[in-house]
Amino acid sequence: MRMRHGGEMCLAFVLACVLVVGAVVTAGAATALPVVVQTVARAPWQDRIDVLARVESADHTVLAAPVTGRVQGPFLHPGAVAAGAIIARVEVPGLMAQIRAAQANARLAATDLRRQQQLAQRGLVAQQSLDQARVNVQQADAALLALQRQNAQSILRAPFAGTLGYLLSAGTVVYRGTPVATLLGRGQPWARAELTPRQMRRVAVGMAVRWRAGDLQGVAVVRSLGQSARAAGMVPVYVALPASSSLLPGQWLWLQLALPRAPAWRVPDAAVVWRGARSEVFVLRAGHAYAVPVQVLAAHDGMSWVRGALGSPATLIISGAARLQDGVAVAVRP
Repeated sequence: MRMRHGGEMCLAFVLACVLVVGAVVTAGAATALPVVVQTVARAPWQDRIDVLARVESADHTVLAAPVTGRVQGPFLHPGAVAAGAIIARVEVPGLMAQIRAAQANARLAATDLRRQQQLAQRGLVAQQSLDQARVNVQQADAALLALQRQNAQSILRAPFAGTLGYLLSAGTVVYRGTPVATLLGRGQPWARAELTPRQMRRVAVGMAVRWRAGDLQGVAVVRSLGQSARAAGMVPVYVALPASSSLLPGQWLWLQLALPRAPAWRVPDAAVVWRGARSEVFVLRAGHAYAVPVQVLAAHDGMSWVRGALGSPATLIISGAARLQDGVAVAVRP
């Protein structure tokens, strides 16, 4: 009787263990979130810049004063000029005096630094005095450079080759935007747009440009780039339009500059999860979902082009990604 009861107790214990293990397995399967996946691959992607431009004239352009001041030479003889030729210079009152004072200050700071270095070699000055002399030189050079850049922006250059004609004489006081001269573009219309300095680093002369104005559209080419940024921080770019186009002066049009191609991941929009300003996708690895930060380059027609360390090949979760957390177990639905 004792053995029979002992055997029954052992059997009951084994059955209980089996039930517990089964419950754990069932619970683990139940916690795996059902998802739909898709294998993605790299695809060619071409970035672009869309910018609004204005046709300044059908056959000529007007060159305006970039700053307020007095128009000075060198004045060229009216006629044909090359691209980049100096048309005029607008002298800002007091600017040259500030530049000369800054130059003198820079020379004085450099002289003081040399003196401090000589004394430091003989141990007659403290290291702090030598460091302060170096700082004074850096500050003086930076102040001089800022004034020189301001002076460079006061120079008016021909944005392209053409026939020049002045609208006023040397010595005239002008405000910023006052017309100074006209430049005939040899029968071709020109469009002028403004880009940020960061965008301009990706644009080159000769680059193909697509333009669109209402029902009209066509292909143009970048002819000339501005030399410096305007007061608003924008740099002008000039685009040569076809001579046969019917665009009129003052007309606005959209320019689309195609940048060099670069590989990117082409993924469905549903795979991209936005968390504030941050974007990520979830990749499937060994039955778990792992978040990978990505940069969204473009999105249209239900697809997105992204950059990120997805691995190769990459299997993305395209359904239910918004409710996932990094490292969670998932079950792939057929």
